[in-house]
Amino acid sequence: MNAHIPGNPVPVPHGMVQRLLDELKRQGVEVPDAGTEPPRPAQFTALYRAAIERLEALVAKGDGHPPMGKQEVDLLCRCVLSCQTLREAIHCAADFCAMLYPRAGALSLGERAGEAVFRMDSLRRVKSSAACLVDLTGLFFYLLLFGWLVGQPIRPTRVSLAHPRREDALPFLGLFHAPVTSGNPAYGFDFDQALLDRPVVRQAAELQAFLKDLPYRLVGAPVEVVSLSQQVRGTLHAALVHGARLPTLAELAVRFDVSEPTLRRRLAADGSSYRQLREHSLQEYAEQCLRTTRWTIGRIAEQLGFASEEAFRRAFQRWTGHAPTQFRRASQGMPTG
Repeated sequence: MNAHIPGNPVPVPHGMVQRLLDELKRQGVEVPDAGTEPPRPAQFTALYRAAIERLEALVAKGDGHPPMGKQEVDLLCRCVLSCQTLREAIHCAADFCAMLYPRAGALSLGERAGEAVFRMDSLRRVKSSAACLVDLTGLFFYLLLFGWLVGQPIRPTRVSLAHPRREDALPFLGLFHAPVTSGNPAYGFDFDQALLDRPVVRQAAELQAFLKDLPYRLVGAPVEVVSLSQQVRGTLHAALVHGARLPTLAELAVRFDVSEPTLRRRLAADGSSYRQLREHSLQEYAEQCLRTTRWTIGRIAEQLGFASEEAFRRAFQRWTGHAPTQFRRASQGMPTG
């Protein structure tokens, strides 16, 4: 098979590009060389759209039914626009998807301990790595849609993956800016329950602009779609996954086409900073490596870019209050004494 993937060379986070291309190759799709330079936002958007549309068609074929079409997605969005509150909109989306069963999956909304619990069961027969990327994209679309409806980005407190292998979703997980667990009954995310009573503030005339290139326009998107801190965190996460040097603040400013002071201000407005995002990304990936790999502490230190194993041990102790070996033993249910 041949896939037309715009942009040559395929140029924002190289780890995201490589993950998409690797999956296409795994599915037998011929793809161009990604090159060595990071992609520009428009090129990444084109690649992401082309890759997911091809993977979606392959996954749907395996499920024995066609995927949800663009016209149906547009109609779903028009339906939820007629709702009064976010709670009503989510229930409306669930009813709409139920009419397309099983092509649109099954949506549900629950509430517990002050949090809204949104779940998306994609009803897959097989939980393949390709299906994981397709479903992850669908989940992100709902996150963007709900935030757009109420004029405020939804900040998940946690994200759930139905796919058993968290690694298959890397490095896109950084975009959610929240802890992610895998092997759950369904995909989904939890968020502040108070947002459910927020009124739907968008008008039908705004829908076309919102749907343009979404949910594929993850990099370089307006702050109301994907915050700059999410984009920076996704970029840092991608570098860690592939063992690359973490970009500096100055390099990130160039990548996102803003000045360094502007990048600092925009991160601060989002309640964050480059230092915090860098530290959090290092800690999260270190914990993941300790939980899910058999790498030595030295190998993990090298992957994270530390000058020595001892430097990594000191940093991990500062982050968590535990030594890396203690953390690994505790995460695997082993005695730490």
